[in-house]
Amino acid sequence: MKTEVLKKVLTDIMGSLIAQDKTIDNNPEEDEDHGVANIEDTEEMQAIKRLCQNFAKALTARDYESLDGRAEYHLYTVDHLIKLIKNNDEQNTIKILTDNKIKSKYEDCEFLSITLSEDQEEAEVVYNVKTCVISAEDKYFKELNKKNNKKNRINRGTSFCTVYTLFVKKEKGTWKVNNFEASDENIKI
Repeated sequence: MKTEVLKKVLTDIMGSLIAQDKTIDNNPEEDEDHGVANIEDTEEMQAIKRLCQNFAKALTARDYESLDGRAEYHLYTVDHLIKLIKNNDEQNTIKILTDNKIKSKYEDCEFLSITLSEDQEEAEVVYNVKTCVISAEDKYFKELNKKNNKKNRINRGTSFCTVYTLFVKKEKGTWKVNNFEASDENIKI
């Protein structure tokens, strides 16, 4: 019963945010400047790429001094958002960022593949997200470098890429992130 009430409330909130997303995200100049739009892309592909780029920006542009533990929440499906709330995602995110004093910035992304379902209501997106950690505790860099199989070390100001796989689907006509994975084994400098 609580889940159904939560789902209804979140559906209403997400519906109100869709209008904001459309006005913010439909800037063709920005798409061209950031490599999101391509002449061969369909409108669906462009919408998916915008979603993925906005998701990457929300995840990687973080500052523990002025953070928002749910900066990307408006990009999730209601079902995924319920899972995050049940698992205390916002508090866990805030804890990681503040404990490690992380300041990072989004730099770029490169799309490797986008696979649409036959009905074009779901897609799997694989892309490299380039991030730069401006500052963090030494223990955070040690953890990053354990996952980094290269000889080069990730330090303050070092840009690196992580492979993300996003599972996206249409919710009320708008593409939303339904789940995602970040591949730590594929961190590249």
